[in-house]
Amino acid sequence: MQEQRHRVYLAHGESASRRIIQATLEKLTHRVELSTDHPATLIRRCQENPPDIAIVGTEFAGTDVFAVSNELSRMGVCPVLMVIRPEDVHRMGRLMVHDLTGVIVSPASDRDFRPAIFLAERRFQQARQLRKRCEEINREISGLADQRSEDES
Repeated sequence: MQEQRHRVYLAHGESASRRIIQATLEKLTHRVELSTDHPATLIRRCQENPPDIAIVGTEFAGTDVFAVSNELSRMGVCPVLMVIRPEDVHRMGRLMVHDLTGVIVSPASDRDFRPAIFLAERRFQQARQLRKRCEEINREISGLADQRSEDES
């Protein structure tokens, strides 16, 4: 099975970690089209031209990285994979508030990223299908309610 090459946006507040993650992703033949230490840049670029996957690290000065990840997830434009520090594992409940699609605990290698990216994509597609089905059901319910109102008139 040949792996798909992904367009990746990466944000991490610590430059050495960002370079290591970028090199790991490139080793897996993914294209890192954005590598930044500014979460606002990541969010804006995801809104303008969503990547195949957004990867968010930690160590942003003055920024709640969990809020950033949840905001990206809430936007629903691409899978979001977060790379957290081992000491942040107990805070993962904050990541499950919205549709965050994946978490890796650093240090992470290509053996970690490969399945994490696959699962993040899969979870994102499942969530998208579920939202679509909910919209269909809501339209059906609205149609039935409208029909019932007409029948009662």
